[in-house]
Amino acid sequence: MSLLGKRVTERIKPSAITEMMILVKKHKAISLTAGEPSSEMYPVDLLRETIERALRDPGILSYYPLSTGITELREWIAEWMKEDGLLPQSYGGENVIMTNGSQDGLNLVSEAFIEPGDTVLVENPTYPEALLAFGKEGARFVSVPVDKDGPIVEEMEKVLSQNKVKLFYTIVNFQNPSGCVTTEERKKRILELASRYGFLIIEDDPYRYLRYEGEHEGSYIGLAQEEDRVIYLGSFSKIIAPGIRCGYMVLPSKIVGPMGELILATKLSLPAFLQRATWELLRNIDMKAHLAKLADTYRTRRDALHRFLQEKAVPQGMTYDLPKGGFFIWARVPWLKDCFDFAKFAVLEEKVGVVPGAAFYPDVLTADRSTLRLSFAKVPPETAEEAGERLGRALARYKETR
Repeated sequence: MSLLGKRVTERIKPSAITEMMILVKKHKAISLTAGEPSSEMYPVDLLRETIERALRDPGILSYYPLSTGITELREWIAEWMKEDGLLPQSYGGENVIMTNGSQDGLNLVSEAFIEPGDTVLVENPTYPEALLAFGKEGARFVSVPVDKDGPIVEEMEKVLSQNKVKLFYTIVNFQNPSGCVTTEERKKRILELASRYGFLIIEDDPYRYLRYEGEHEGSYIGLAQEEDRVIYLGSFSKIIAPGIRCGYMVLPSKIVGPMGELILATKLSLPAFLQRATWELLRNIDMKAHLAKLADTYRTRRDALHRFLQEKAVPQGMTYDLPKGGFFIWARVPWLKDCFDFAKFAVLEEKVGVVPGAAFYPDVLTADRSTLRLSFAKVPPETAEEAGERLGRALARYKETR
């Protein structure tokens, strides 16, 4: 008899993204799978300098920091967000909690708020690892479809009128996987629904600074002002480096204390050394220039993959809207009946990896199996042509054999 609990044996499901990444690596395929930044974009030299600077303080290795994070880093984040118009002026460093990437923030929210049977509203499609975080606590999912402007409010109202929703999880900028951006007008309407129906908004925003066209939208947490309806999740994984595992949450004051106690109970704190090194980097980097460099590089990669998809994959029936930021192209192939089967075929037969789009739906049984997620972040222009060629061939061959 297994001693493992239901959280492990029943609620946690395998990650389709991880499975595809493993398959791609095994077969040495071109990868359009990982939602990771490209390693050549990491500020390695400055990271090395700031790590060395942090180590000059021998005390940094000799104590457990506050469970909520080191004060200097939390204050820097609050000021940065205020300068960007994301936070109410009443918020400060005391409202920021450091996390081990934004996934850690999702887990903390899940553990703090969800009891088995509670209902979580998610976008359809959505980030599957968020479903894992909420699902392991026994959450029940309901969903709202999205279009290019974010969640469709009329559909959301229908769901809310029929379900007692506790949390609404949303990726507001260049959503993973669809690439949509929630407009400010829709945010205001959804905040009104949150007040009327009494649910909390979990605003996940890892792709905000990867915008290639247009202007930034405001945030739920900024628009909510003093109303305690929003928890904001941010991360430096996409704009600095994922290996530093440095994310953050911004919470209403009354939630900070209980969340800090939860961190204390689960992991005491994050490493003081990594937090100090991150703070040293952030206060020494020219962030505006760094973000502009990221945008230029990823825009070029997006455009290159787009060009070769138009030449090779679109003639095979693929359609998509070009995203204005983020890492992903969300594609649909109307004749495709099983994206999981096709994704494996593409790796094994043509050595190109994509993620089956059905993995991003809360209910796989009713998911759109004609969808695929393509990541361009780690694909330089010289590789994009071959990736497009292989994907086009894979679609043509698969259609013939199926």
